Amino acid sequence: MTTIAVIDDEASWRQSIEKTLHIAGFNVELYSSAEQYLDSYHEQGGCLVLDVELPGMDGLELQETLSQYDVQPSIIFISSSPSVPLSVRAMRAGAIDFLQKPFKDVELLARVQEAVDRDQHIQKRYAEACHVNDRIGSLTRREREVLDLVLEGMTNKEIANQLGLSHRTVELHRSRVMAKMKAQSIVELVKLTAVVQI
Repeated sequence: MTTIAVIDDEASWRQSIEKTLHIAGFNVELYSSAEQYLDSYHEQGGCLVLDVELPGMDGLELQETLSQYDVQPSIIFISSSPSVPLSVRAMRAGAIDFLQKPFKDVELLARVQEAVDRDQHIQKRYAEACHVNDRIGSLTRREREVLDLVLEGMTNKEIANQLGLSHRTVELHRSRVMAKMKAQSIVELVKLTAVVQI
């Protein structure tokens, strides 16, 4: 289950949000500062309910810091006095929403569910990309060259000419590439490699 991290320097707000999320069945972790959260962050993704106005590193600075990780949490910003420029900046950087305190429990839960759904989709895509990268890593240098040329749409004959190999040798390399990549067709190979940058 996705863990919901709540970062707010006001204990009353942390406890109120925790109660709402617990009743809805979510796992919740509470933090009083961005620094405290970062100390325990291990690129686990998840969902983050984040106050903009924090002592030390503020919410937008934390969002920017987290953007440097491969896996980032889905963020819902909260604020007692949100400004339009801050809201726009946060949303452009990928935030789910920007809620003004006090907000309704139903509003928070709707946004959290949206964040959880997004996080689960991202986690699935990340896991798929890791599996594909592992398969690509198992290819020899020559197999990788053949893969790249296949993805460019070249025929076996064109690949043979490009690499200075016999047609039969290209067929063997191509067969090994398909087996190692666990792809049954070129279409499937293209779809697999589309989830990673190669």
